[in-house]
Amino acid sequence: MLSPDKFYEYELIDHGDVRKLERFGSKLSIRPEPSAVWNTNQDVLEWDKASLIFEDEKGWVRKPDNEEWIVTYKLGKQSLKFLLKPSSSKHVGIFPEQAVNWDFIYDQCLQLKKKIEEPKVLNLFAYTGAASLAASTAGALVTHVDSSASVVNWAKRNAELNDITNIRWIVEDARKFVEKCVRRGDVFHGVIMDPPIFGLAKKGQAWKLNRDLEKLLIDVMQVLDPKHCFFVLNTYSPQLPMNKLVDILNKVHLLSRKYEKHTLGLVSKTGKELPLGNLIRYKR
Repeated sequence: MLSPDKFYEYELIDHGDVRKLERFGSKLSIRPEPSAVWNTNQDVLEWDKASLIFEDEKGWVRKPDNEEWIVTYKLGKQSLKFLLKPSSSKHVGIFPEQAVNWDFIYDQCLQLKKKIEEPKVLNLFAYTGAASLAASTAGALVTHVDSSASVVNWAKRNAELNDITNIRWIVEDARKFVEKCVRRGDVFHGVIMDPPIFGLAKKGQAWKLNRDLEKLLIDVMQVLDPKHCFFVLNTYSPQLPMNKLVDILNKVHLLSRKYEKHTLGLVSKTGKELPLGNLIRYKR
């Protein structure tokens, strides 16, 4: 399992009873975690100290008066800043396990810069933009695509925090945007995909991971440079275990067969692993 080991302002303190206890900067949060079906550690006293608590049926039952705060992550010689806040769902603005991908994306963009003056990176289902910031910090020209205007605005605020200006912001369904890229003959040197299990489309068909991923991958491979590139795909669906994901990948003829496959997750300070999803990535 891949998990971040240098995200010093984040800590998974404990998990169990379908919940997880985390520290984001100075704030402790308790949020649902369906995969944590074991018991919590009774010796962990921080469970009673959380200032942020989310419950599935009630939403945020506890929030601090100051609902926005900033955490940082060391990336190369840079320190990326992320604006966090309780959203309408259980999320606060970053997925900490993704830090291992931020490092990978940053490193790959630096390598591409040795061959290509301005590598182009496409970030699909891009949420609040941590991966976009990682690529941009390394000198890539990033196209950031998400169907939610509110999370794109959040990503813009993150870019402003980091004085980043070389990101193109697109509020659109990822499938439709990639189809346009195929028709135009666009080429990207990196593609990052973090698709949800299910998503509502403002116009057209709703997104369903198991149904729609294969077609999107086929289109994505048509816009990914065949010689100088990297590719990152995360999936978080228990209905799409690794063996079924590999079956889909094997149907996408242009996708490299020399990919890494990992479980992505977190490790608590008590040493308990929390698997959170599948990761597929490769570089050329």
